[in-house]
Amino acid sequence: MEHAAVNCILCDSPDRSPLIRQGDWTVLRCNACGLGFLDPRPDQDELNELYRSSYFQSHYDDGLKTDSPEMKRRLSQETHRVRFFHGIRRQGRLLDIGCGMGYFLFACRRRGYDVEGMDISADSAAYVRRELGIPVAVGTIDGVDYPPASFDIITMWHFLEHAREPAKYLEKARQWLKPDGILVVDVPNYEGTDARKRWDHWTGWSLPYHFYHFTPGTLQKLLAKKGFRTMRHKDYLSEHVKESLERAFFPKPVARLIARFYSGHSFAVVARKNGNP
Repeated sequence: MEHAAVNCILCDSPDRSPLIRQGDWTVLRCNACGLGFLDPRPDQDELNELYRSSYFQSHYDDGLKTDSPEMKRRLSQETHRVRFFHGIRRQGRLLDIGCGMGYFLFACRRRGYDVEGMDISADSAAYVRRELGIPVAVGTIDGVDYPPASFDIITMWHFLEHAREPAKYLEKARQWLKPDGILVVDVPNYEGTDARKRWDHWTGWSLPYHFYHFTPGTLQKLLAKKGFRTMRHKDYLSEHVKESLERAFFPKPVARLIARFYSGHSFAVVARKNGNP
């Protein structure tokens, strides 16, 4: 095991208190800004062991044929993610960091994007290349690099909470994005309704795989610190409640107001790169 930095990576405060303990693992909360972080946490050797193929087998299936009914169902789910940013950037070169089995990339390609992925799992990457015909780089931020201004869109779906150095990934993303490029990030929300109701059994903790634990406020502050301006924010449960009320013929302003009292397991943001590379 190893210890996290003495000071908070977001606000540099040394003031922290326990947020939750599960077995050998403790999540601390920065008392100044609210960022949660695992401390102690697995060292690199322990992390390599944790992320062997058994982890991916427990989180993903063995891969689907492109014409299978299950693939069609997955594509329908992933298309919902594509719609989140499609109105802002309808085409271009897209990199998905932490692409897993590549279903999101497959959905994006069907919508006309030029796609590629990045993942630490060689098995997942092999499936994506072989079955989906999509290029995937294997490795972490320290071993994979692209020329500056390579991409129009970079996505991180439930990835940033796994990163040992999330700020470093955001710095690289900013470097790899074109001047008007956008970053899409989705993370669990430990302040959401789902977390508050389930707390000790909330799946968003996922210890010790999740090194950092975000709220909408802390993620947006970290993005701003690394040169991004948040353009759009979406909470999945809140959005579902709003849409359900609208279908029940509630006026849209009323539906939006009620939905604000609900927050789900995770939230997503679209952020635009600020300034010069």
